[in-house]
Amino acid sequence: MDIDAVMCELQESTGDGLDRVAECLRILTGQQAPVYLHDEQEPTRLFFPGISAIPWHDPAKLRWAAGVRDAFPRIRDEFLALRADGAPFAPYEDLYTKELGWRGWDTYQLYRNGTWQDEALSRCPATVEALENTPHGPRDGMFTILNPGVHLTPHTGGVNLLLTAHLALVVPPGCGIRVCDEERNWQEGELLLFDDSFIHEAWNHGSAQRAVLLWDIWHPGLTAAEITALEILLPRFQRYLMAG
Repeated sequence: MDIDAVMCELQESTGDGLDRVAECLRILTGQQAPVYLHDEQEPTRLFFPGISAIPWHDPAKLRWAAGVRDAFPRIRDEFLALRADGAPFAPYEDLYTKELGWRGWDTYQLYRNGTWQDEALSRCPATVEALENTPHGPRDGMFTILNPGVHLTPHTGGVNLLLTAHLALVVPPGCGIRVCDEERNWQEGELLLFDDSFIHEAWNHGSAQRAVLLWDIWHPGLTAAEITALEILLPRFQRYLMAG
């Protein structure tokens, strides 16, 4: 990857203020070593320097969060309609490795690689509208089900420039999530927001399915110019990582 050429291209689209993007590219290509800010953060696929390394983020500080919570009844109704109609939920597939995730963690994709699924657009308009009103990233948006007895063992998403948001839809007793060393529980209609480049795990020790709306948002420490540059770069990052 010719970093100088890439940066010239980006500056034509976004202007200046991309020093951290250039550093991210140098880290990606092995020209510079990353300096992680927390022992349990493992952004081993893609590390963006200079943004906070915090396991849990407070959605109440973000102006879009209230709109998502307000849309909760309509979003849950759309999810329940999909379930009642037998819409296909499939094991999660890793974006980079194409490997399937844990048995019993099933998903209905709303968007993938930044591209909305046609069925989701037609069947889940309230959900789509709610997500479009967030600074959603290009990775994944989906309804997810965690079946009884399933434990998503400790793992990391490997990318620190996106956060993972959960809107809890159906939460039976016995479910929980731990990010870094802090355990939390979902509450129906409420949001959890965390950096999945930290080691995290989730479980359902209950007797009924847990369901959440899961999607990615840009890290709030990124500038508008950096986000524009990253939107251009992420497809290239993916090709680079998959070829490695």
